[in-house]
Amino acid sequence: MFDLLENLRETYETATLVVFAAFGLGILFGIIAEISKYCMRAAVAEWATPSQDNKPARYSTGLIGFAVLAALIGTQAMHYTGLIDLSQSIYWSVPIRPLSLIVGGLLFGIGMVLTGGCVSRLLVLAASGNARAVVTLLVTGIAAYATLRGILALPRIELENLIASEVTPSALFADNESLITVFFGLVMALAIGVILSTRGRGFGRAALPGIAIGLLVVLGWFITGVVGLDDFEPTQLTSLSFVAPIAESVQYLMIFTGDTIRFSIALVGGVLVGAFVSAAISGRFRFQGFVNERSVLRYLSGAVLMGFGGVTALGCTVGQGVTGLSTVAPSSLISLAAILVGSFATMKLQASRRPQGDALSKLIPAE
Repeated sequence: MFDLLENLRETYETATLVVFAAFGLGILFGIIAEISKYCMRAAVAEWATPSQDNKPARYSTGLIGFAVLAALIGTQAMHYTGLIDLSQSIYWSVPIRPLSLIVGGLLFGIGMVLTGGCVSRLLVLAASGNARAVVTLLVTGIAAYATLRGILALPRIELENLIASEVTPSALFADNESLITVFFGLVMALAIGVILSTRGRGFGRAALPGIAIGLLVVLGWFITGVVGLDDFEPTQLTSLSFVAPIAESVQYLMIFTGDTIRFSIALVGGVLVGAFVSAAISGRFRFQGFVNERSVLRYLSGAVLMGFGGVTALGCTVGQGVTGLSTVAPSSLISLAAILVGSFATMKLQASRRPQGDALSKLIPAE
């Protein structure tokens, strides 16, 4: 494999190889996510919605658990064999600021429920003909970019500075193998606990796509950390994540001639292509629009919350919930916990305000 990589580098620039590899990675994710209906909101809904079954099947929950477990084992194996250096990733190099992580995670979780799906799921739905998802993604991207570099960066920076900290996971873990072991054990226990919580129902159906998504996270690390290794123009070490990449993709569409395609943008493009092909071949592609004016406001407000919250929390349900957890970064555990609390509480609040028989139907994931 490494000989092939060296041969390719003699013909193509490193940045070109990374872009094509990221596009292929996105296609694979789009296909798997479209077929499996991968969505963190769906997993939360399995716990927040009422069920007549004493042992309800929690397929989406198992899907998440298998993805985290596979990503964790693969990522840590690459780190400890020296293929990648996780200290160069955003998860280990950015200071741990709990308040902004918690607030961002809570807002993202609320927005995820209002929009009917996490960002990765909305990408798949958009490629499957869902106009609601298209509009939601555009607004999410604009809000995320405004939070990164625009007017919404002001409240984000204020949140970060309220409890200022310059301690990074990389510094925290330096020369402290026992601490790394503790966090590794926590994430491993979390993933296994999530899988066991399915009680065996939906277990087998969730295993293959879940493991596949986890391995795609590992592949993402390989693309940016090995394929993208360049002494002159190194690629930022990263893997699957979708909030900031959506923002960068919207920017790329607007200033094409003044921008360059990179890993994040190629990844988003690949997901759209993969999901479209999968939906078209299977017959699941169909155009869908907004139901009424009230639903438009719900989607738009949720999109803004996801854009701001995802950037402030340093990632989404995939970026922090799978990719981040695979690095065993404390910030990822904090962000994911906040996302789950925000989404669960919002679903419960929605259910309490609806007629008894209407609660379940209105909480169907990725509506």
